[in-house]
Amino acid sequence: MDELNDPVQLWFTGHVDTVYRSLDALHGQIAAATWSIRDALLGGGRLLVGGSGTGCALSQLFCASLLARLSMERPPLPVVPIGNDPVTLGAMADGYGYHEALARHIQAVAAPGDTVLLVTGAAGGGLAHAIRAAHAREARIILLGGGAGYDSMSLPGEDDIDIRIPSEEPPRISECQLLVLNCLVELVEREIFGSY
Repeated sequence: MDELNDPVQLWFTGHVDTVYRSLDALHGQIAAATWSIRDALLGGGRLLVGGSGTGCALSQLFCASLLARLSMERPPLPVVPIGNDPVTLGAMADGYGYHEALARHIQAVAAPGDTVLLVTGAAGGGLAHAIRAAHAREARIILLGGGAGYDSMSLPGEDDIDIRIPSEEPPRISECQLLVLNCLVELVEREIFGSY
């Protein structure tokens, strides 16, 4: 089989290319997001985490890693998963529309000093209401996404952090989002616990 047309080779090559471009483009934002999470948790604030589409599933994995562990034995970290309970999400979406459901959860639990991490689905978009709700509650935002739909969102807060995967391909975006989230867990563990 011609290696240039091998689907497995193309899939892995596309992944590696996006990872390398992401490392160059996102190193500073990942460091800033780590410090934002650390400062919120050590300062008595909370980390609220949610997402849209595939970002909802990735945000749940992130929460599980913070509550359990990724690389080291340590106490659990106080993370609040938002918008991932299907019953609550369905009820809020039924009454207010899907795009408002996550925003209402943020309105109910976010407080000044909290950090809200939002993960967009691979197609981007769907979180503008949640961003406005977090700002209204004076919470800092970390937005992790990519793709064309992502361009329509803006982060008006000067302390907000925009981690934008440099790709338009949904599979590449999701793969790199998971990589960034795992990296954040590892860095937060080190920042808070050192060599615990």
